[in-house]
Amino acid sequence: MVAELSSIRTRAALTIAILLWASAFVGIRIALEGYSPGCLALFRFIIASICMGLIYCCRPKREKFGRRDFYLLLIFGALGLGCYNVFLNYAEISVSAGITSFVISQSPLITMFCAILFLGEGFNVIALLGTLISIAGVALITLGQHNELRFDSGMVFLLLATVVNGLYSVFQKYFLKKYHAVDVTIYIIWGGTIALMVYSPNLLGEIKAASLNATLAVIYLGIFPAAIAYLAWSYALSAIPVSKCVSFLYFMPVMATLLGWLCLGEVPGWMSLMGGLIALFGVWIANKAFMK
Repeated sequence: MVAELSSIRTRAALTIAILLWASAFVGIRIALEGYSPGCLALFRFIIASICMGLIYCCRPKREKFGRRDFYLLLIFGALGLGCYNVFLNYAEISVSAGITSFVISQSPLITMFCAILFLGEGFNVIALLGTLISIAGVALITLGQHNELRFDSGMVFLLLATVVNGLYSVFQKYFLKKYHAVDVTIYIIWGGTIALMVYSPNLLGEIKAASLNATLAVIYLGIFPAAIAYLAWSYALSAIPVSKCVSFLYFMPVMATLLGWLCLGEVPGWMSLMGGLIALFGVWIANKAFMK
């Protein structure tokens, strides 16, 4: 009964994280109408940090981190959240929410290769085949975006965000084996916010000039896809293997594309959509082969 309850909670946490992250791609597109990519990321994570501060103050027991792990967590937050969100925001200036989510969904491949390199996991021909299929799918996405196979700045930033996102799930597991998921998430978000303070000189001016819709979108992004979703993801990562967690990311592009169509009127071209589905299929093959 306890194991079943734990499984239900884990699946609920994963579902919450995936749904909120899918909505983030739409929220970012709205917020970018009033904010630059850097200030958007900073404002979002200031809000998330305030939420984390309230949670931290309400926790009856708080983890005591070693000095080394404390600084590593802050650095990890700067790279895993700070860099990722800036890259993602720059990407969404020119790439639709749905297509962005399809490319980001390639992060399980990065997770898989990291597990092979750093954890000594095996690799097989089927996994390689899945990887090649995914690469072909991403190439088809770019072809559908520009009618030629061209990686513009938006796609470059998107691929960088995908790499960082894949690394995030692997290295977060190190901390989750030693500390509670809530405390780990709090310090990671604070680390990301500290790094993003480089954009603070322009933030106040952008808040004054931005529309109400753009500001409300940032507030939503800070509370839900940032604070709540990262807490839910950390809880799930602490309960089940990384490979199983990332497999749930397959559902995110479908939700993001649907939300982009309903909220923004973004309908991806048939070639980009087909490329996204092929890329997703390749990730599924590679990840299934890796998990055997």
